[in-house]
Parts: sequence; structure tokens; C-alpha cells
Amino acid sequence: MIHLTEYDPRLEGIWWVQETGMSSNVYVLDQGRTMIDAGNYYGLLHELSDEFDISLMERLFLTHCHYDHIGGMGELFDWCNPQVLAHRDTLGYINFQGVPFMKIMEKAGRVDKVVLLRGGEKFEAGPHLLEVIATPGHTGGDICLYEHHNRILFSGDMVFVSPPMENYLADADQKLGDMKELIASLGRLLPYQVDFLLPGHGMPAFADGGAYVLNAYLETRKGKEEDAIKPYLDAAVILGNAGQPTRALECYNMALMADPGNFEALVYKGATLTELQHYDEALECFDKILKFAPNLEEAVMGKGFALLGLGRTEEALSLPGFAAKLRQMR
Repeated sequence: MIHLTEYDPRLEGIWWVQETGMSSNVYVLDQGRTMIDAGNYYGLLHELSDEFDISLMERLFLTHCHYDHIGGMGELFDWCNPQVLAHRDTLGYINFQGVPFMKIMEKAGRVDKVVLLRGGEKFEAGPHLLEVIATPGHTGGDICLYEHHNRILFSGDMVFVSPPMENYLADADQKLGDMKELIASLGRLLPYQVDFLLPGHGMPAFADGGAYVLNAYLETRKGKEEDAIKPYLDAAVILGNAGQPTRALECYNMALMADPGNFEALVYKGATLTELQHYDEALECFDKILKFAPNLEEAVMGKGFALLGLGRTEEALSLPGFAAKLRQMR
């Protein structure tokens, strides 16, 4: 078990039990009182008890129903009695040797310990503030957890640490998952500013975790759609609306690498550069469009605002229709 402060002081109070065999990664917070996923290997409790009094465990989050994430619950309940928090759509799929999980909890007199999640709930775990994000797709009831204070995403099997232009994302479960829902869920994760990505499998990312979320979204969509540009444009809009213009600009640049003459990407890239006050670069984008489409209103207006940003007011007001449109906007 690794205390993640070894990698970054902002991860103080978070422990990582690395996956082994048919077990997922397990994360422990708040001096052992909160655990994310139960893994599936004998010996987990031995590791935990070396560091914590596991009888004090209060809360177990399950990111989804696959056995490599939940199998350790049997051993866990021999030693402690935590709440089990999972999405309402996942508990029905959890069973042990064919016996439904809820029947086991009923027989043990622990039904009151089961908490059904919908997404949007927030929980304090010591110094950490965890938000539940409903992310169906890999299965019908996946969740991710976002820690607000230090911008940490516990991503379950939704996002893994993959190299650029590759995708280690677990595909949708053939019976319980859905690719359209999975893509929508990845889009729902994009607005979160993620510094640290702590996935259900593989190594965590200790810097720029949001890049891995974006990569998963783009690569998943690129593998499923004919339009090679639309995933970049959609991601850029999501990021722009979330107040992340620099990352939106990254998406527009990737779109233009695939199709250098795409007017939509050029217009929005120019607008984003203007927002970032890179007026000279914005002007280049709009001039490139106007060379081929001199009457395109979006490009004329964009050029006008870039010129205003550069202090070239007279030149801006001389653009066809710009002054009139500006008066209307006021």
C-alpha cells in the first residue's frame, strides 16, 4: 500500500493499494474510514490493517458492479460494518455465488447500510470533499468521484492513463453497458478540472489528469463516428463553456490538423484566441477564412473584435456591416 503523498503533497491522506491478479486498484481516505472499491484479492485486509484500524471503516464506495471491484466485500464485512454506497442501477447486478447482494445484506441485518446514489451527492471524507458523478456506459451504474479541494478524479473503469492517440478505456460491457451512454458520460467528465487521475486499473496520473479524460473522450468517439472533426469540435465547445479556453483551443488545433481548411474550427479557434487576448493570432484565423469566404458574417465579426483588441478601431469599424452589427449588440 502506497501513501500517495510520496508523489505529491496534495495527495496527503490518500492511500493506494495497487491492483493484482483479478483485482482492481483500491483507494483509502480519511485514515481508513473511507474506501473506494473493494478489489478482489485475499490479503487486502492484511494490508489495510497494517496502517489503519479497519473496524472504524465508515464508508465503501463502489464505482460499478464488476467482480474485480467488489469481490473483496465478503472479507471486509467480517471485520467492519461500513455503509456501501453505489449507484442505484448497479446494486441489482451484484451477487456472490449467485446470491443477490441485497439478500445477503438483508440476512445480515445490514440493509440500512446500503446507500443508493443518483449522482450529484457530496460527501466529506476527512479533509476531502467527494462529489459523485453518474457515468453510465461501461456498465449501467458506473460512478466516478471528484475531489474538489485538490482536483482529483477517481475514475473507476471510465478513464485510464493512456498515451495520446491511444485508448486503454474499458469498452462497454456487452450485457450491462452502452457505448452511447459511455461517450455521453465521458463528455460529462470533461468540464471537471482534473490534476490527478486515480483510475480503477493501471498507474495513476500525477499531473494533467484532464488530458487523459479528453484523450479518452476523443479516441472513443473517433472509433465510432465517420466525421473525424466533430469529436474535437464538440469537446472544444464543452471545454469552452466550462471556462477552459486553453484546452478548447487545443481541440480546435487538433481539428485543424485533420482538416486545415475547416471554417467552423477556424472561426471558433479565432474566437477563442480573442478570448485569450491573442489578437494577432486570431486575426490570422479570420483573414484565412475571409480570403475564401469574404462575406462570412462570423469571420467578419470575429476579425472586427480582434482588431478592436489590437486598438485598430477605425479599421474594425470599416469592415462591411461590422459597425451596424455592433450597434445592434449594444
